[in-house]
Amino acid sequence: MKKSRLTFMAAGVLVLALMTGCGSNRKDIGEESDNVISADMEGGSRNGGEQESRNAAKSELPEEDKNSRTQPQGAASAEDIEKELAEFRAERDEGESSHGTYTLVEWPNEENYHYGVGNIDYASRFDSREVHEVFEAANAYLEDVLNLEGEAWHCVDPRMTAIYEAEDKGVANGYDADNIFLCEYNDNGTWQYLILVREKKGSDWKVLHHGNSYKTD
Repeated sequence: MKKSRLTFMAAGVLVLALMTGCGSNRKDIGEESDNVISADMEGGSRNGGEQESRNAAKSELPEEDKNSRTQPQGAASAEDIEKELAEFRAERDEGESSHGTYTLVEWPNEENYHYGVGNIDYASRFDSREVHEVFEAANAYLEDVLNLEGEAWHCVDPRMTAIYEAEDKGVANGYDADNIFLCEYNDNGTWQYLILVREKKGSDWKVLHHGNSYKTD
């Protein structure tokens, strides 16, 4: 049985919120509290992954220095973004530590990365129970359909999260942003993405598409 992952998300400091499977202590990510939200395994299913509640405390860098790191001059090339993604994911992996039946994860500070890499603000559209349910669907798809043993994570690739603001949502056309969720997973060394959708709030999540883009051309 896989270990359940309980996640730390950091923006200068780390705060841990422990949650039970019934969700009795969960808080909505939209609340301006310094919480970390994750989901436990239920009935042997995999953990629902990680979710960040933004910390009010910002980096100690001077304002001009912060801007220079998060908004570098010039357009980002695919190579630039891939480099940042690799560094972000490596730091995320390094932050994992085993504690009994749980794996704790220290979430990298997105302010240390360029081009929007690591930004998962889109998750604030959904409460903790919705996120728990979407990761259950994502991990079941990885195991039952793709026959992969890895777990799904929040998507941290800005080229994918652009779907939330795009008029043309490609494979997800017909769904609004509040009914789309993105996950990423490692397929034998290559990072791929799951696009999950639901018909309306409260409906079941399903995987609409897996691949390396949401665009249809």
